[in-house]
Amino acid sequence: MESLVDGFKRKMYLDGKSERTIGVYSNSVKEFFRWFHDSYGDITFKKLYRENILEYKSYLKNVRKSERSGNGLCPKSINSKLSALICFNELMEPDNIVVSKRDLIKIQAELVSPTSITKKEVEEFRQIVLQSEGCAAKRNFAIATILAYAGLRITECLNIRKQDICLESGQLKIVDGKGEKARIVIINSKIESAVRECQKGDKMESQWLFHNSRGERLNQTTINRVFRLCSPKGYSITPHTLRHFYAINAISSGAFTIPEIAGQMGHSSIKTTMRYMNSNLDEIRKKVEML
Repeated sequence: MESLVDGFKRKMYLDGKSERTIGVYSNSVKEFFRWFHDSYGDITFKKLYRENILEYKSYLKNVRKSERSGNGLCPKSINSKLSALICFNELMEPDNIVVSKRDLIKIQAELVSPTSITKKEVEEFRQIVLQSEGCAAKRNFAIATILAYAGLRITECLNIRKQDICLESGQLKIVDGKGEKARIVIINSKIESAVRECQKGDKMESQWLFHNSRGERLNQTTINRVFRLCSPKGYSITPHTLRHFYAINAISSGAFTIPEIAGQMGHSSIKTTMRYMNSNLDEIRKKVEML
């Protein structure tokens, strides 16, 4: 089964899947093979069967527990594991399709979890990052600024190459967006000045805008650690928190249309963007009480 997983990885790479997707999907397929072995003993796996898929889906829904919480898997987690099998089926057994998107669990759209972070707190956080010790402070400040005022995903931000950003025109090209989609993001003066100052002190020859001391692409773990250390007492700021802040701030300003915000954030559907419209539940509660 290990050889099957290796072959799956190679085909995903050739199919243009991102490094992260390859890692997640291959681990999910390994989990399916472990379940297969635990369920059916030493029977040699020959191919996917519809019967096995249905039993595995039932296992994920009714038996499998989350290693983190100890509770049952949420629909999103189940769909992620099924999506890996869909991809495996399409790439490894294209003439034997037994699992498809129709098997995914339908999830009712929910409001985005409300964020209590304010612009004042975002600015305080950015200043703490800038004033932190070490030569990487300006680099980390530029990253925090891009996340807060361009709404990028952290992986998109760390994948920026120096050739992808044009400070003169105020444009940033996202090449490896979610779903392998490229887009142009318009950046503001905060981002332009932060990146300029970052580049002034960058003497390393590297293709990456944000890199480590060896010129390699910066690891997300590094940024997560910076955010934990710099978050002020009383609240936690993560890269994804700043993306939420951007969306809510953009909508609240009234300066953008929903399609414009969707384009900036790389949402494939404006329905995703519209989930942010009612994210401030405290404000809604106040308005309800006024009825």
